[in-house]
Amino acid sequence: MHNGGGNPFDLSASLFTHADDPVALAAARVLGADVLAPWAFLGMPVSQGDLALAGGAARAFPPDTSSVPSTWTHWGLTAVLHRLRPGGAPAAVEPEAAWAADGTWQQITHRFAQLASLASPMATALLPAATARADDLSRGFVRAVRRQDWVQAAAVGRWLAAAGCAPESLGLTAGLAMVAQVGADDARAALHVRAAQALARGER
Repeated sequence: MHNGGGNPFDLSASLFTHADDPVALAAARVLGADVLAPWAFLGMPVSQGDLALAGGAARAFPPDTSSVPSTWTHWGLTAVLHRLRPGGAPAAVEPEAAWAADGTWQQITHRFAQLASLASPMATALLPAATARADDLSRGFVRAVRRQDWVQAAAVGRWLAAAGCAPESLGLTAGLAMVAQVGADDARAALHVRAAQALARGER
């Protein structure tokens, strides 16, 4: 969807005409912290347009405090913005992660997959929580691959790579390569695989 010219990592300039486009804001809110992934993973400079887009998305779609995914993804987006704008509003307090100690492996797999944008070089309480549930997430990764749910497989693989907790027997590197090959048509799966591979290489 990139329209050519300029910085290919400049999301707002590449895809949208105005940073306050409601479709752009909704899309940015869904992506969460991944809107600014080029900076987080590659150290790329962030355009003022993308900062405005991310900030507008955070304001337009405040978190539903009754929802763990909504609360965490909103926090993740605002936390990255705070790092890029340290003189701005105070950083919000990180949400609680006690929920990660409970639940079946299926529930934990689903929840961490929803929070894949937070599997990044930015340290959060979710990284040790993911490590503590490594066996469950590994089981979820295998199940997602068998069900050909490439988005969930890539998202969970991203957490395993971020936390560095995948058991050697899982073969995460080969598994991610397979997901990248067969699930490449889904942009979400491709994004999570690329992030997972960068995390596995220790980038940033």
